[in-house]
Amino acid sequence: MNHILAQYLFNKETLYKNPQTGIDSEKEIVAEKKETSSAEETPEVFSTPKVAPTPPPVLVAEAPKPVVPVTIPLKLNHKVLVISEVISEDEKGLLSKILRAVGLSLAQIDLIEIQKTQQIDYPSFIEQKITAKFISFGVGLSKLNWDLMLVPYEIRTVSGIDFLLAHDLGVIAADTKLKKDLWAALQKMFNK
Repeated sequence: MNHILAQYLFNKETLYKNPQTGIDSEKEIVAEKKETSSAEETPEVFSTPKVAPTPPPVLVAEAPKPVVPVTIPLKLNHKVLVISEVISEDEKGLLSKILRAVGLSLAQIDLIEIQKTQQIDYPSFIEQKITAKFISFGVGLSKLNWDLMLVPYEIRTVSGIDFLLAHDLGVIAADTKLKKDLWAALQKMFNK
C-alpha cells in the first residue's frame, strides 16, 4: 500500500504488524512497492483470449414456388349468375326468396361459391355470352382478379352484362335498409 494512502486512511489509528506478511514497517511497504513497480515496467496484461464469435447458422431454404391460381373454365347454363363466398342453408333460403321476387328460382340461375371455385377467368366468362345478369353477394370483383370496379347496389353494364354488387346474404338478412337497397337495384336490373 502507498505510504501516503496509508497515512490518509489510517490517520490517528494504531497499526499493527501482520506476522504473515513479514513486513516490519511502512518504509518496507514503500520499498517493496518500488521494487515490484520497477520489476513490472512492462506489465503483462492478462485477459481472456478473444474468440471470434461464431456466426449463426445460415438456413438455406428453397425459394417458394409461385402459387398459380387454378382457373376453372365456367360452364354456365343460365342468363343469371350469382356468386357468394359461401352460402349456408339459411342464406340459400333468403336467396330463393329474393329470386322469387324477380320471377326466378334457384334452378334458373348459375350459383357459384367462391371458396369452392378458386378463380373465375374473366375473358372466358365474357366470351361465353351466356350470362346477362351478374349478381355478387359480398364478393368484390378484385377478389376474382377482375379489373372491374363496382359500387354496391348500382348496376353497371359491361360487354352487355349487367353487374350488381351487394353485401353478403347474412348481412342483408339482418339489415332492413340493405334489403330495401337490394330490392330497388333488382327492380331496376330486372325491369320490374
